[in-house]
Amino acid sequence: MKIQVNLCASLRKYLPAGTAGDTITIEVATGATVRDAISALGIPAEHARMIVSANEQLEPTATLREGQRLDVFPPLAGGA
Repeated sequence: MKIQVNLCASLRKYLPAGTAGDTITIEVATGATVRDAISALGIPAEHARMIVSANEQLEPTATLREGQRLDVFPPLAGGA
């Protein structure tokens, strides 16, 4: 099944060479999880902490649906 993945900020470096923009469509197996999609792009799990789909935060073990869009953010740091 196909899903869209939007990589934000420092995660853009994991987009395949020649990708235009920040979003890519990838093919994953039926029943794949968020973790499977992140792994398919070669992103280490600790570099992708927040995954949002349709304004809903997803856990790494959430099962994906055909046509779903994931917005993946790196962990934030800083503050006091």
